[in-house]
Amino acid sequence: MCAIDRHSSGKLRSLAGILTNFALWSIVAGGLVIPCVSSVLMGQTPSLEASTQEVSRQDVPVKEEGWVEQPEILKRIEKGFVDPPECKKVVEDGRVWIHRDEQAVIVDGYVCQRNAPLEMFACPIGTKEHESVVAVFAKSRFVHASLLAVGGVPGKPVAFEPKFTPASGTTIRVYAMWHDEKGQTQATLAQHWIRQTGSQKPMLWDWVFAGSKIYKDPETGSETYMGDSGELLSVANFMTSTMDVAVKSDAANAGLVFETFTEKIPKRFTPVRLVMVLSDEPPYAEDRASKETSKPPQKEDELPKHLKAQVPKRLLEFLPAKKN
Repeated sequence: MCAIDRHSSGKLRSLAGILTNFALWSIVAGGLVIPCVSSVLMGQTPSLEASTQEVSRQDVPVKEEGWVEQPEILKRIEKGFVDPPECKKVVEDGRVWIHRDEQAVIVDGYVCQRNAPLEMFACPIGTKEHESVVAVFAKSRFVHASLLAVGGVPGKPVAFEPKFTPASGTTIRVYAMWHDEKGQTQATLAQHWIRQTGSQKPMLWDWVFAGSKIYKDPETGSETYMGDSGELLSVANFMTSTMDVAVKSDAANAGLVFETFTEKIPKRFTPVRLVMVLSDEPPYAEDRASKETSKPPQKEDELPKHLKAQVPKRLLEFLPAKKN
């Protein structure tokens, strides 16, 4: 069993011969993440523990819908979103799937912030909703496992000492999909929901599969996947991020502090389907950072090509329009 390479230049290597022995998988992440992947490939679906931590309540603008509890949001998602066609569900009671041929991971969530400074684009429910655009009904560990299952190669999280080294790993293109008021599918590259503070242009940088870290308690021996604390899709650098931007992004770098691109984001609590697709292109990051952070593009035609590209039509099939 292996992932299938289908993207442009086919540079991503097949996992054939690497993952033929499932016992080998347990080496990669201390036995915490990989058994989930092997279960998926063998047709089993592990259970996702329910989150008991509630979302911090925020002031809801007058034009926004009143506060909606997470169980109600989940009901809306289950009612409005059919399972993505031809995809394999990863966890029995979670909203995460894989499509091996497209090398895609699909997760469901909702818009949790439209007007806020950001450290994340997406986080698991019950973690960092106060500084994320989207909260998803899936733990970071299962997204990590799913990325592995479709052929993703984790690199390393960001390092700050002895010198700054950006996160590395397979480039991940993230698409947000939702239904408009007429029930039609809308979609955009996730960067268009984020802007550099003080700019009217979207975030330029790509995400990479950094892989987070496993913490082992020295006394009990228990292991924790650290990305589960909220760092699923980061826009501020964290050593615990599952996916991070491959460029220095923190308060010390004033050119790369991010916030919600409010005008582009549907109303709060709107159900959202995120589609994360592996890319064999190098991330838009390191070699252009110094130029772009000092002078962000001022015109639409100055944006990098990946931000001007249309959402691939084949990916839109992952969220069919609502039936009347």
